[in-house]
Amino acid sequence: MNIFGILITIGSIAGTVAYFLNEQKSQTEPIDAYGDYEKFLEAAIQYREENEEYAKDIKRLEPYLSQYDSLPLRRYALSLDGKFLIINNMPEDEAQRLINEIGGDSYINGAFVYLTLQRKNDISKIRPIAHFNIRPDTKINTMTVLHYDTTGCIAEDNEIVEKKWENRQITFRSPGTYTIKLKIKDKNGNWSEEFSREIRVTEEQGIRGIEGYAGSFFYIFKSGRTLAYGKNEFGQLGIGTLSAVPDLRYNNLYDGVEQAACGENFNLFKMNDGTVCAAGSNRSGELGTGDKNSQRTLNAVWGLENIKQVAAGKRFAAALDLNGNIYVWGDNMDNQIMKEDVKEALMPVRLEGVEGIKQIALGANFGLALKYDGTVMGWGDNTHGQLGIGYKGHLTEPVVTLYKNVAQIAAGEKFSLVVTESGRMFGAGNNAYGQLGMKGKSEVLFPTEIPKLKEIATVYAKESLVLAVTAIGKGFVWGNFNAPGVRPIYEPEELPGIQYIKAACNSGKKCYVIDNKNEMYTISDTGGRYEKRKVYENFSDYREGHHDA
Repeated sequence: MNIFGILITIGSIAGTVAYFLNEQKSQTEPIDAYGDYEKFLEAAIQYREENEEYAKDIKRLEPYLSQYDSLPLRRYALSLDGKFLIINNMPEDEAQRLINEIGGDSYINGAFVYLTLQRKNDISKIRPIAHFNIRPDTKINTMTVLHYDTTGCIAEDNEIVEKKWENRQITFRSPGTYTIKLKIKDKNGNWSEEFSREIRVTEEQGIRGIEGYAGSFFYIFKSGRTLAYGKNEFGQLGIGTLSAVPDLRYNNLYDGVEQAACGENFNLFKMNDGTVCAAGSNRSGELGTGDKNSQRTLNAVWGLENIKQVAAGKRFAAALDLNGNIYVWGDNMDNQIMKEDVKEALMPVRLEGVEGIKQIALGANFGLALKYDGTVMGWGDNTHGQLGIGYKGHLTEPVVTLYKNVAQIAAGEKFSLVVTESGRMFGAGNNAYGQLGMKGKSEVLFPTEIPKLKEIATVYAKESLVLAVTAIGKGFVWGNFNAPGVRPIYEPEELPGIQYIKAACNSGKKCYVIDNKNEMYTISDTGGRYEKRKVYENFSDYREGHHDA
């Protein structure tokens, strides 16, 4: 008998003697000691897992033994610390055989047999120790994706059969202080002590961007919260209903959105964890869910992860991952999926022959991809020369365009635009409404510079309308607003009365810009008669005055 057994004996013998003095009548009952021990061991383990302690009274194990009607509970007891099952008045040779089979710290003390409730081969040679690191461990905000590293855990043979976390989340949507806890279970059923870390989560301030098209509008904060309004007859807002939303409203279904892209009656959402969700019409597979069922809520697009950017065409979509690969899905009417043998792709497929990409843009039925070396590749519809390759016609594979030294790309319905590293702008394709910013040509096959524009930082194109913003926040528009009484604008015109634009989008029929005073202007012509409303710099500003937040 080892020292551990002696100490346990001293602590438990008094209770044991008292128990068995009252049970002498039952001592003559025949028992299957080893079979019964198996049942008690299993019950003790279950109790310990659920209560995080040993059962110190045999009555506490009764609920875990209820399936064994014939079990003679009166022949057994537990030690005061709950770590031993005790049997009285067993023949010495039978008791010794039982101890040899069970092993561990089991022992005989006079008339009592103490059977450890952990067998010898279940006792860990190494005590399990839980440990984890969090990356990043500082500057955590509501958009931070956390990675948990448990390689510091210690267990026998490095075998961890179960991890029990408390408060572990990939992203914490609300600011505050959080304590994350972990316990591990080794192969022998032993649990470690609890290990914990405390993190502080803040909410990043400011507007990340706005996006709108086909009746949908999204206002995205850097905190990952999003406001939305618009038509919803196909469920494209992703809020679970088909009811329209008449004004900007928050819905927690959007939490974690980093970017939105709007197509014709469907919307894509790039989430902060690198996944993609979609909602709305799905008649051409533009939701990438593997079927053609429309969706009223945000559904994950099949198989996409580590995504950097999403883009939406008319009825097809694309995603760019962090490795520079492009995935496309949806309608293939003009070979925009680059698969001539299919009518549509119901799930994302990798665009072959295109890699090393840093930005994508989709027109109605074609795509552009900007490479890190400043060149641009194009694929899909080229019936108006919108790919900028010098000719019109059908393509069977992506091609390198004639655009050079490009810093940003944009795609309208049937035309393309780029901003060069020097801030100049070039375009190609359909020019019927002046969307290339020049007069006299209905189509342009070779990239041609748009005159009178300098120091352009960003360009937004949709349908036949273009909005460009300079490095100092001035705005220029041209093309077609497609509104009654509004004529096409064949050359860029500066937006009068608006300065210091910090966020903008183009819906194809209207443009929206937000200035440094948090005024949002709705632009439907260049006459200076804008609709204007005060908007929110931070989500907390919105939350203060709205109960739906």
